[in-house]
Amino acid sequence: MKPNSLIPMKVFTASSQDNARARQQAINALPPVLTLQDNLITYTSQGHLLILGPEDLIRLAAAQLSGLKSITLLAMGQVSSQSDEHLEKALAAVPELTSIYLPLESLTGWLGSYHLQLKSPQGDIVNPAKLYTGKDTFDMVLDLNLEPTLAAEMSPPGYFHIAADSDHLVQAIEEISSLVGEFEKPEYVQVNHDICAHSDRGKLGCTRCLDVCPADAITSHNRTDTHDFQISVDVHLCHGAGSCTTACPTGALTFAAPRPQSQLERLRHYLDSYRQAGGEHPAILIHAEHTDIDLESLPTHVLPVALEEAAGAGAEIWLALLVQGATYVAIAVDEETPPSLQRLLKDEIKLTGRLLTALGHPAQRLSLVDVAFLDTDLAELEDAVAPWRGMPEGPSYPYQGKRKTLNEALDRLYEQGDADDAIVTLPMGSPYGQVRVDVDACTLCMSCVAICPTSALHSGKDQSPRLSFLEGDCVQCGLCERACPEQAIQLEARFAPAAGIRGEPRVMKEEEPFHCISCGKAFATQSTIKKISQKLEAHPYFQGDAAKRLHMCEDCRVRDSYRELAADPEAQLRL
Repeated sequence: MKPNSLIPMKVFTASSQDNARARQQAINALPPVLTLQDNLITYTSQGHLLILGPEDLIRLAAAQLSGLKSITLLAMGQVSSQSDEHLEKALAAVPELTSIYLPLESLTGWLGSYHLQLKSPQGDIVNPAKLYTGKDTFDMVLDLNLEPTLAAEMSPPGYFHIAADSDHLVQAIEEISSLVGEFEKPEYVQVNHDICAHSDRGKLGCTRCLDVCPADAITSHNRTDTHDFQISVDVHLCHGAGSCTTACPTGALTFAAPRPQSQLERLRHYLDSYRQAGGEHPAILIHAEHTDIDLESLPTHVLPVALEEAAGAGAEIWLALLVQGATYVAIAVDEETPPSLQRLLKDEIKLTGRLLTALGHPAQRLSLVDVAFLDTDLAELEDAVAPWRGMPEGPSYPYQGKRKTLNEALDRLYEQGDADDAIVTLPMGSPYGQVRVDVDACTLCMSCVAICPTSALHSGKDQSPRLSFLEGDCVQCGLCERACPEQAIQLEARFAPAAGIRGEPRVMKEEEPFHCISCGKAFATQSTIKKISQKLEAHPYFQGDAAKRLHMCEDCRVRDSYRELAADPEAQLRL
């Protein structure tokens, strides 16, 4: 695929050395990721440690620890070795500590607040923390079992699952000894329930965020005033991996710090600084902070960006960087990237690549690369996008929420590409597409409008009953489909590259309003009155002359009923 032939491409004059110099200047000028932190989360640890695992291992580990207020041992499973010498050494370690031998019922929590429940021989659930620590919880957990007791890919703060023969055990012991006192971290993610597509009016919609959190910090609960289910982020468990914000199609889940608009402006500034310093055809390499990237080994025009995790930016940021003149955006993963994050990035990049292809761009402009094969992956990527190196940067546009910002980027990329405008079918569950309305079944009751979290479905602004739809705002959550009492709505996952299809409202159904036969007020739709008349034709209240009440507004219907009762008081006894 090649760029739109009407766009003049840039001519390169900078050398590799010029690009390297410009890159270093841009890195030096890059604003820090987090300058101010609001809503900090505080952990308080008094130094009460729970060690669980085979008894020989937990005793040997306890003997290596110092500086803690208390150590509690919970023996689980068989000892790791039957060697007499080994067992004697283990039993001689920490003789002052008595192991607990009760079965584990549950373990939950985080640094400073780990709740342990055990089952007594009588079947009762007991919490031994009060007896061993003087409070209801433990502060830290060292888990020496073969399989982790807490199975989240990103463990809660203060939880260490270490193989007994691992070199990491010494490191963990050192870290445990230092985790006494107060510690702070940002409240990474916030939820805007007003635009969340998860649930409303008893209907369940989008669940994308629930499946992608590597820390198991996101749950759905119905402890709300309306008893509708609601997404909740446990701020104590959250690591700020960003998978939920990337997966969320509406922007209901966003980073609190840095906010997405700040992140986008920071990266735009990065690209601008590089170009102002004389650099040409920039590319972006996003990676996690823990990933070691050798700057000198990168092509000199590749600008590395370190985020909390590689999934810390989503499609609206990726595509905005392409609009801003980046030849490509590569996201790097390594062996430390949690599997759920890798799956999410793979799926999101594949889906967004299909949008790029429909827009007339090569899908490789957004790619996933492996740090272990970075040189090879980047070389292949450079060849695939070579015709796009001279694409000039487009004008900046403000961040207007995730969906509007994404739509703006798609529109700009459509102008740059050479698309054939063919509509692309997407996998079911993709957050792009249209709704199909059975106009014969639809009564324009507007239940779908009331429940749509993005206002993709909306009613007419005047008195005329009208159902309109804006495809660019539809995230395919399914709430409208489930809320429709006539089952007149179906979802269709697809992508229409032409901005005129996605960005212009279209009328799905429109009809004249029904006017009250008594006072003339418009109070319902023709379809609604027809449907109600069919359903209530056998109701005793609407027989004979009373059937005309179905064609009256609510006020006239009441007045007509009272007139009948005044003329015939016994009429009500016949209902």
